[in-house]
Amino acid sequence: ERTVPVIIDLPVERTAPGRIVQRRDGTIHVPGDANGADFVALFAGTVIDAQTTPDFVTAAWRKLAINCSGIVSAITLRAAEVANDEGAAEVMRGLVRECILVGRAEGATLPDSLADKVVEWTRRAHPQSVNSLQADRMAGRRMEIDARNWVIVRLGAKHGIATPLNAALAALLEASAADPAV
Repeated sequence: ERTVPVIIDLPVERTAPGRIVQRRDGTIHVPGDANGADFVALFAGTVIDAQTTPDFVTAAWRKLAINCSGIVSAITLRAAEVANDEGAAEVMRGLVRECILVGRAEGATLPDSLADKVVEWTRRAHPQSVNSLQADRMAGRRMEIDARNWVIVRLGAKHGIATPLNAALAALLEASAADPAV
């Protein structure tokens, strides 16, 4: 058995049961080893852009840096256009900066400029684009807060790195999703 870690970037939103909107073609990144190369070969001739990467750790943390900022949309219940609000954009930058510091401690090579890039990418996205965290909250589904924000908090604590924005927003989002009847 061969397990290959995969980073998928496929902006798709469910608009109704059985209906989706795909904002652009997807990309897949896998480690640059033999298993990764075999995995990439499975997508030859498809619209999926599958690639190996020599630095999977950095690629994974880069994806997490993008994903962790999505908590702003999940809390505000505003789509990607929320990044046009400078106050919200600054919170997004702060979340990403915390992720960058923790990612570096975990061995990733992430530039300081990534925080601004994440905000800029979000601003260039379709203004009504909804990330999966927000979509899950709106649908009443279990949210992946642990994999997007609490992991940054936990690993930050392991390395002595403060992550107050990720901790505060993750706690607020969890509280907003809690059933008040319980």
